[in-house]
Amino acid sequence: MSAAHRGLTARLCSGRIEWAFLAFGVQSVTEWIVTVMSADRVGIVAAVSGALHRLGGNITCLSQTVMRGYFTIIMSVELPDNITPEEIKCAVESSGAPDEFVVGVKRYQEVPPVPHKECSERFILTARGQDRPGVIHRISSYLASKGINIEDFYAYSTGDGQFVMILQVAIPKEWDLPQIQLDIEEHGREVGFVAHLQHENIFRATNELDAVSRPRQREP
Repeated sequence: MSAAHRGLTARLCSGRIEWAFLAFGVQSVTEWIVTVMSADRVGIVAAVSGALHRLGGNITCLSQTVMRGYFTIIMSVELPDNITPEEIKCAVESSGAPDEFVVGVKRYQEVPPVPHKECSERFILTARGQDRPGVIHRISSYLASKGINIEDFYAYSTGDGQFVMILQVAIPKEWDLPQIQLDIEEHGREVGFVAHLQHENIFRATNELDAVSRPRQREP
């Protein structure tokens, strides 16, 4: 049930259940950004989404990941105008064990577009090398100095002393791409990393082709 329809919702707060009726017809809603972090376990998404559902909420966008045993999620949620941020936070916290969820609630506001976004192209930057302090700062500082926006970033240690970074970046078309590639490779070498930059379409096509053409391992 979304906030735009009649229904009966339960607000859970400190173990108490407060019943609230949503008026018949279209409801005025407010959009909120809700974040949750906790130690990972089965059922967190079900618990959190259930708490928001009982408040009459509708999740419109969601991103979730688990990093080193910690669960994180960020959501855009539409809720009836009469729901306060304190009620949202309390309901989500109460859907887990005591002190289990770290919850953040912020009213959504239109974000100004990133400069050059409309005249940029997406590229995938990959880098691998010996794990050492300052590598992320070095690469990200160079990108920022060129007005290159990082849209997605995934990095991890391989367990054998190596560190891998995969970034989706938006490069303004005004820049000399071959020079950007040379600069990134040079910055990588200076910190002992091998760095490559590929257009998003080429990266995806190459990796999809590799996955299709790779022979399937025969089970023993």
